[in-house]
Amino acid sequence: MTDEIKYILEEEFRVTSADTDFKRKLSVSSLTNMFIQIAWHHAEELGLGVEYLHKHGLAWVLLRLHLKIEELPEWNETLRLVTWPKGIRRLFYLRDFEVFGPKGNRIAYATSEWLLIDIFSKRPKLQAPDHEIFNMNKDRHAINSEIETLIAPEGCSGTFGFKIFYSDIDLNQHLTTTRYIDHVFNAFDMDFHKTHQCKEIILNFNHEISYGEEIKVTRIRFNEENKYFLGFYNNKKINFACCITFS
Repeated sequence: MTDEIKYILEEEFRVTSADTDFKRKLSVSSLTNMFIQIAWHHAEELGLGVEYLHKHGLAWVLLRLHLKIEELPEWNETLRLVTWPKGIRRLFYLRDFEVFGPKGNRIAYATSEWLLIDIFSKRPKLQAPDHEIFNMNKDRHAINSEIETLIAPEGCSGTFGFKIFYSDIDLNQHLTTTRYIDHVFNAFDMDFHKTHQCKEIILNFNHEISYGEEIKVTRIRFNEENKYFLGFYNNKKINFACCITFS
């Protein structure tokens, strides 16, 4: 239910078997999907959902996400997600998230940056920047920092490729957000995943990736232990960048 005064939405999500990995833990891509779903639900309640977008020739586009994880819940557990818009920075609409586990403790939290894109010109547009929806919670933060713009460091520890298939695409025939994350985790083998857990991830979505495209992935390990950069490339252009830290 949305707090209409504070413009904060809370919803419960149950972790299904389809949301988990082989360790019976909620996958990071499924957690991100929950963020996207509650963001869409909130946009609808605030009058900025599909009908509004269609009328004005606009689309919401996720530009960056920074997620921190304290612990991941298990299959069949119920989570409470909380989200709120927290202002506009330049052309970026900011939205934060918090996740609370079955015992009521905060287990994950994130901040995100979105653009409103004109679907015809493909250029960003600002709508109602002075509305209290975007200003009521500008000082309430799940993560109180700007999301880093990722630049590929020098050095490479391995490169592989994949092609965008039917199961990867969204209704716009582009690689969907959750599949970006799945491909990130595919860059590490099963033995690695058996002994490591994602604790933090930063995502930068730079350019759309369409159905049928061939993508090259570069994985680079930073000096810090268990911290990696991954870049998705097409025709030498970086479409997507990720920094992921494991425990």
